[in-house]
Amino acid sequence: MARTTIYVPTQRAARALRTQFARAFDKGATLLPRILPLGGLEERETTALFGDFSDDFDAAALPQIEELERRLLLAQLIVKWSEAVGAAIVSADGQGDFIYDESEPFLVASSPAGAYALAADLSALIDEFIIEDIPADAIDRAIDDSAFDPYWSITTTFLRIALQQWPQMLQEMGRIDASARQKRLIEAQIAKLSESQDHAPVIAIGSTGAQPTTARLLSAIAARDNGAVVLPGLGLDMSDAAWAQVGEGDGEPAFTHPQTMLKRLLGVMQLTREDVRELSTSDMRAERRRLVSQAMLPADATAVWRDFRSAHSASFDAALDGVALLEAPDEQAEALALALFLREALETPGQTAALVTPDRTIARRVAAELRRFEIEIDDSGGASLASTQAGALARELAGIGATGLDAIAIASLLAHPLTRLGHTREEIAALAPRVEIGALRGLPASAAGYAQRAAEAQRAAGDWRAHPAARRIDAAQWAQIESLLQDMEAALAPLLALRDAQDLRAFARAHRAAFEAIAQGAEESDDEGAVALFDLFERLARADAPSGFTASAYAALFDRIAFETTLRGPRRAHPRLKILGPLEARLIDADLMLLAGLDESIWPPQTETGAFLNRSMRAQLGLSPPERRIGQSAHDFMMGLGATRVVLSRAAKRDGSPTVASRFLTRLEALAGEAIDACRARGAKMLALATALDQPGVDEATALSRPAPRPPIELRPKSLSVTRIEVLRRDPYAIFAEHILRLKPLDPLGVEIGPREIGTAIHETLETFVTSHPSGPLPPTAREELQGIARACLKEFLSDPAFETFVWPRLMAGLDHALDFETQRREEGGVIFIEKSASWALPLIDGSSFTLTAKADRIEIGPDKRACVFDYKTGKPPSMKQVQAGFAPQLTLEAAMVEAGAFKEIGAHVVSGAAYVGLKDGGKTQALKFDGASFEEVVAKHAQELVKMLSQYRNPETPYPSRPFVALVAHEGDYDHLARVKEWSRGGGEGA
Repeated sequence: MARTTIYVPTQRAARALRTQFARAFDKGATLLPRILPLGGLEERETTALFGDFSDDFDAAALPQIEELERRLLLAQLIVKWSEAVGAAIVSADGQGDFIYDESEPFLVASSPAGAYALAADLSALIDEFIIEDIPADAIDRAIDDSAFDPYWSITTTFLRIALQQWPQMLQEMGRIDASARQKRLIEAQIAKLSESQDHAPVIAIGSTGAQPTTARLLSAIAARDNGAVVLPGLGLDMSDAAWAQVGEGDGEPAFTHPQTMLKRLLGVMQLTREDVRELSTSDMRAERRRLVSQAMLPADATAVWRDFRSAHSASFDAALDGVALLEAPDEQAEALALALFLREALETPGQTAALVTPDRTIARRVAAELRRFEIEIDDSGGASLASTQAGALARELAGIGATGLDAIAIASLLAHPLTRLGHTREEIAALAPRVEIGALRGLPASAAGYAQRAAEAQRAAGDWRAHPAARRIDAAQWAQIESLLQDMEAALAPLLALRDAQDLRAFARAHRAAFEAIAQGAEESDDEGAVALFDLFERLARADAPSGFTASAYAALFDRIAFETTLRGPRRAHPRLKILGPLEARLIDADLMLLAGLDESIWPPQTETGAFLNRSMRAQLGLSPPERRIGQSAHDFMMGLGATRVVLSRAAKRDGSPTVASRFLTRLEALAGEAIDACRARGAKMLALATALDQPGVDEATALSRPAPRPPIELRPKSLSVTRIEVLRRDPYAIFAEHILRLKPLDPLGVEIGPREIGTAIHETLETFVTSHPSGPLPPTAREELQGIARACLKEFLSDPAFETFVWPRLMAGLDHALDFETQRREEGGVIFIEKSASWALPLIDGSSFTLTAKADRIEIGPDKRACVFDYKTGKPPSMKQVQAGFAPQLTLEAAMVEAGAFKEIGAHVVSGAAYVGLKDGGKTQALKFDGASFEEVVAKHAQELVKMLSQYRNPETPYPSRPFVALVAHEGDYDHLARVKEWSRGGGEGA
């Protein structure tokens, strides 16, 4: 039985059409037509597809080189080129001679990962030469280096060598480029179709013949008695004058029109538009087709728009009936609105819908939004290996190999669903929080590793100051934590050991071993991702790649490959919904077509000439200009508008940056005029639903008010330090959470010593120095002694060269100021007290007592028995207005405590002044001076106001509100998430 052969543009289109045929026949056993892709043939399908075409395919029987292997080999060429250039190029003369700076390296493709990235452009250029029948030696004949900037000769010299060496390398391997193999296969088909006149029908659909070889195949099919070529979207509505201008001239305008490729294909077939027969003349959307055809006229032909609008404007509303224009504020709103359009289509029995976009990010977003409705959609583009569970874990492990194993990496691995380490997932999930709280928080990273420091973490957890959650971990659980960390470090040891430059194979083997050890015992789901991952490991382990990979270079390379590796396994998706690329959409009809991403650089795509040739060079070689993609994109846009219902969508911002509407959409709006308003209204209606979907209800909105708890009197604190009094004034809710709920913030994950620890060390330095010289003049060696104490206190920091180079000089400038301050104060005489504690019992209005505590940095008692209070500040001190208003009362309250005799060692003294001794940015002493009041008056006022405020909190009706003075709490507090500050402040709550 003769079997019909159907040619389609791509492999993805072939798969989609096979599915459509299978569903249309709906029988248990059906002999489907042979569906062959014109491009992107996969090696495993070659025998099945072409096995019965006799021996004409022997010429194409050479095995094609795998793309990963090809890119790695090309990367080797690029690395050798970079090494040959060697040094940075300072200048170039007209003869192509360069002047080098031997002290600076040549940074182009200076790493294997960078060379691999550049190999993508070289690979694409080689394919273009093959597809467009450009011989490799054309660069020698067609390009004159003297016509360009001398720097271009670097590139052309490399291309002359690379394009000649590459075929020789393939010949030695007995391989062939995939594009060359595909071209030979198509040429063999052309020969077979031209010679044979069997009775089996041969049909080609959906192709515009953009590639010369493809155009010749379509011509051969059209010449057969039983052959047919279905030209997608041929502009039969265009006037002869407009058609004559399509593709005329040179450069960009000749290639940007949607009909350019079809017109050239007709030329190859030696046909005219009059020779083409329209398949269907009962198109109910003739008005829309005519409108869109006019909107996409060549620029020189748009002068007829005014006459067209005058003659046909009455039909514009009918033409755009069923078209919605969705203009979303950002990509998230666009994706949700598109998902709602797709969800709405399912409400009508039998209705089909397809999302068409060239942007994979939009496709992923819409698929994710549909999952909230428990709808899976079939994506013809498949999923990248990086998005699978196995791929995500492998990428994470590669990153750990580059940056090391720290607390954040351990927590992330424990949270990954494939992490097992020989345990069950339930055991890992139960132990992970204890590992995080006990061993990963509170202890800074160390070269000893976390497993060896588990005992240290256990001892720290036994301290009364440790977090309550850490204190609750028992001995058996600590043993499990240590064992798990040991297993994890052992699993990653081979990968972490590769610190120096290594061969790619070594990294691939170590990476695979680490993955297998981490995922040991994982057997569920994501099988497709795991199979593809191990296949990738296998290919990398035997790949011939540039040497000298570092861990970070390998991580960058693997990350790129994981995103480029596409999986297209079977999925349980809704049968009436699809995500298609523009090429597949030419073949698949749907009741609702959603054309998404109608912004410049997406639809049409951004034109790029590549890294190796400029636009003029490409023209001299005879390569098609990159604007050809604009014309193809315009053609796909017109085809998409042929559905009964169409949604056109764009986003005003993507990734936070403003976008520009697609030129196709702009042309349609310009011609349609006011008729487009109805389209915009339809899109706005669905956008409003999408916006409302995630808005809180009325009850939720009213609940988002500032929290103001009123705990019982017996639970309220009866003692606070002077620093916590400041918190009570600025954010009472923090005191409620800390002292009444008794919630203690967790230390950050992966503690790093920083400003807080530096400040503590500086205070310790000054305390040690002043204690060693309690009175009298300082010795001549005071600076060296102070610096030595500082070095001892900051020894953990000084092991970092960056700290010693950049931070240490600034700290020494602050300590020099502290030394000058010390010298000046000692000249005045008096007794110095450092780091003294105090406790002051305050009687409140209701008869109760409240204890105020403090630890003063420095108190001096002068010869006149009057006291001065000082506070060392390594950060920014508060302003005088904040101090006077009572929002930073530390020094004034300490002064009141001195006057009340709360410092037992010091006794009661009149305080004459106070100051902040700043140690930041060279240091500055800031004495407390107030407008309209003396220091003594402010001290007395603050003491009175403290008693009044504390008495108010003895009233059961007095709340502990969150941030009552928002402007005075600039930093994020430890309990802001508990108080839902971001929610009530954005939701318009009181005081927001």
